[in-house]
Amino acid sequence: MNLIGFCRLWQRRAVRRLLLAAFAMVCLFVVVSGARRALVGSSEFRGFREIVQVSIVHAKDHYKHIPHVRAYPPFFPIFWAPFGAFPVGQDDAENGGFADSPTSRIVQAGASATAVLVLMTALVVWAARAVAAACRAGGDEPTGTCMPALLALLCGALMLNSVIRCETDMFVVMPVAGAMYLIFARRRDAWGGALLGLAAALKLTPGLFGVYLLCRRKWRALAGMALGGLVCMVLLPGIVWGPREAVQRHVSWYNTVLKPYAVQGPDEFINRAYRRANQSLKAAVMRYFTDYNAGSKRNPLHINIVGLSPAAASMAATGAKMMVLAGLLAMWTLMPTRTDVESETMLFALVPPGMLLLSDVSVGGHLAILLITCGALAAFCFRRAGERAGTVVSWGVLCGFGMTYLIAVKALKEMSAGTAGVGILLAVTAYAALRLRGEAVCRAQAAQSP
Repeated sequence: MNLIGFCRLWQRRAVRRLLLAAFAMVCLFVVVSGARRALVGSSEFRGFREIVQVSIVHAKDHYKHIPHVRAYPPFFPIFWAPFGAFPVGQDDAENGGFADSPTSRIVQAGASATAVLVLMTALVVWAARAVAAACRAGGDEPTGTCMPALLALLCGALMLNSVIRCETDMFVVMPVAGAMYLIFARRRDAWGGALLGLAAALKLTPGLFGVYLLCRRKWRALAGMALGGLVCMVLLPGIVWGPREAVQRHVSWYNTVLKPYAVQGPDEFINRAYRRANQSLKAAVMRYFTDYNAGSKRNPLHINIVGLSPAAASMAATGAKMMVLAGLLAMWTLMPTRTDVESETMLFALVPPGMLLLSDVSVGGHLAILLITCGALAAFCFRRAGERAGTVVSWGVLCGFGMTYLIAVKALKEMSAGTAGVGILLAVTAYAALRLRGEAVCRAQAAQSP
């Protein structure tokens, strides 16, 4: 069953009610399980709370006072402050635990964790609806509520996986989905760009959207992104810490994160950075071309087909990433800047898989950003139901997302199934964009012919 077949099935009321009930139960499980994991320390919530406590509550430089360095920009503790600023005990502030805290503080911690999980779960639904509305602006889409349901089905597990671990990825997906809606559905480029600036202030990888806006000459959106970034990275830190201390936080971030990362890569911050959890392009190259342990410490596994040195494999990975970047730049610069909305959303949808392949670290939670790509491809298929192009893209989407879900199997995760899935989605998106360009040329030629 391809994407069109799912929409036919969705039209049946009984099936629709069953799927909605199942999705609601899954969301409830995610919130309850995620809150429990946050309290026992098996999610990112406690680490993020520690950053807020040290940086905001105790007004200390968290890059210097937290042993485990977090690579997030200085704006991150300001963004996370509503969920991490509740009172904690002295021991709690130092070690991030709940054991020595009074019961009332444990309740506050649980309430805060539950609040952020409920919000992130709501963002899953909201983001699916926003992306569907943005893609619907490219033309008539006769499937009604099928589009948001399909996006939730294909990307729901990826997004909820981010939620249950209380990772930041849904808070990155939210501004990107909102930007897509504002730029393409509401034609408010400046506000959409500002949301992209917010996403880039939380994590650096969404900065690739700035390259897209520059290549596509979307000056208002680019200005909005720059202004949004300045507000998040300069104005708000200056208000919270004062100008001098805000500058010091950025200096610490550069000395502690950016500079070591540029020299040594992610190994400086992550133990065994290229282990099986990492589904980036560089991790795949390191596992396949060096004698790197793709398994665990207890059960080591080596899948390399050649035995290159780490330096040589790193150069090969850099070359592969440069090829991906060159392809993206070619698509964005060579396509006419004045195109229809559907073509432009498809070019926008090239950014998420590009982000995942160009980053040195892409774990399961990061795959939630593929919601943007899924929306553009699904809209393409719906408008070309029965055509060969629609069928090709439909099966390409299912194959790509199928590969990303195969990382649930340890053996396939070690073999970089997620990397292959992201690569397939990038190729399918590029094919759809070129197909749209061909259709536009044919329409132009038909209009000029007598």
